[in-house]
Amino acid sequence: MAKEAKRIGRPMKQPPRGTRMSLGLKVGADVKRRIDSAARASGRTQSQEAELLIERALHYDRMLSAMNTSLEQIRRGQVENAFRAEGYRAMHSPYGKVWVPRDYPGERSGFIPPEEKEEEEDKS
Repeated sequence: MAKEAKRIGRPMKQPPRGTRMSLGLKVGADVKRRIDSAARASGRTQSQEAELLIERALHYDRMLSAMNTSLEQIRRGQVENAFRAEGYRAMHSPYGKVWVPRDYPGERSGFIPPEEKEEEEDKS
């Protein structure tokens, strides 16, 4: 039986709900430049921009796993139907339309629900 390797570093603790925690990580120079550029463009801090990108990546992973669809179905344009069938909703972002779970915190992320975007466009 193989012995489990000893983990290096501090033990991981479960964060209390509703708190914000510090996360130490290292990234490559290209990733840092991209985060810096996006943070400047959005008016967010590096930490806020990194958190947004991590949240988005985690949601995309969950979404793609929940879709349980093939690349062929995606190529045939059935993505939106698959998202809707899984309970996701479309939101507008600075990057275009994205699909998020119904419980996604849109107000914190900067995404705008389609119905609010339409209202904003009607006002202008």
